[in-house]
Amino acid sequence: MKLGKTMKNQFLRPSFTQNIYEHYIVKGNSLNIFGAKGVGKSRFIEDLKLLSDDETHFVVLNMRELRTDYKKFIERLEKKLGIDDGFDTVEEVLAKFERKKGKKVLVIKHFEYLFENNRNDKFNFDFFEQLNSFKNSEDVSLLIVSTNNYRHEAFYKGGELTTSPLDVAVEPITSLMQKEIEGELKRRIDKEFGFQLLAMMIIGKKYPYDLINFIVKEIKFGNYDSSDFLENNFDRWDKKFSRSNDVSKYLWIWTHIKKINPTNFMNILKEIVLWLKKKD
Repeated sequence: MKLGKTMKNQFLRPSFTQNIYEHYIVKGNSLNIFGAKGVGKSRFIEDLKLLSDDETHFVVLNMRELRTDYKKFIERLEKKLGIDDGFDTVEEVLAKFERKKGKKVLVIKHFEYLFENNRNDKFNFDFFEQLNSFKNSEDVSLLIVSTNNYRHEAFYKGGELTTSPLDVAVEPITSLMQKEIEGELKRRIDKEFGFQLLAMMIIGKKYPYDLINFIVKEIKFGNYDSSDFLENNFDRWDKKFSRSNDVSKYLWIWTHIKKINPTNFMNILKEIVLWLKKKD
């Protein structure tokens, strides 16, 4: 399926999105897409869903939210599938999912959280085997999205350190190109704003897609000096964006510190350290 001009203009990474769709979704193959925070992985999922036809069952689950609650994972999956069977295991829900007619796509984003110590014990080796069985079914694609290559993650099985048994291809999400950043700015800002130069300044930044979102909001709220050079406006936006990232980091830490008691102090401290590593 070739992207028409109108559809192509909607996507952040048109060529990459089309390539993944044709080689994985259309063919019923499975994949781990990985990339750093702030590069637009969630946006890629949205674009991939737009590219899929109406007959495709496209389900997205967020393991950052669900990793501690196995039952909630089941309930969320059932709700997305429009079923209310009250299943007790993920295996049962996936079996119901794979029997649906048409193509089936299950996207699990923030997959790296499954390898943290505070996950529910039922997200174990058997859970990965159930995902394996599901993705081997006809017309099924399993897409796991993470910050790191999932093959580099490890967890304990029976007291021994092992790697995930999940067998999927692995591809890094492509770095945003200048023309892709420029296209995104043009789509979302309804006035001329030196898009080419602005894209050149964004391209080398650590969180390019998050920065795009921030700048778009700043412009929409009029937080810029139209009499000043674009470079100076960008410097102000960039500093403000960095400060907002720092504030969100400290707010997250503070909300967790308030919950600390002697019995869970070390677990929360470990979680904070892991989170800071992901942010940096």
